[in-house]
Amino acid sequence: MPTQRADRRASLHAPTPERIVGREIVKLRRVRQYGGADHGFTLMFSFEGGTRRAERSRHSFIDRERVPDFEGEEAWFEVEQVSAKPWSFWRAVRRLEGPGG
Repeated sequence: MPTQRADRRASLHAPTPERIVGREIVKLRRVRQYGGADHGFTLMFSFEGGTRRAERSRHSFIDRERVPDFEGEEAWFEVEQVSAKPWSFWRAVRRLEGPGG
């Protein structure tokens, strides 16, 4: 039989809503798998910059499910950083023409 304390810990909490903490315009580059059965399969997208947390990485990554389909290997997008649980993530909002275009 559960104790009273266990019941309190197991109580449901309202989920924390996503919060947009930043927006940038970046050039996304497609990262593909080379070799194996799924040769050419898009794994993710990368862009220079991003979080800059502790300067550990010069690139940030976006899951392929969070980027609209586009032709080619790279394109300009407006991206936003979303603060969510269990961790923050980037997502592409819309495609842009890019500088000078």
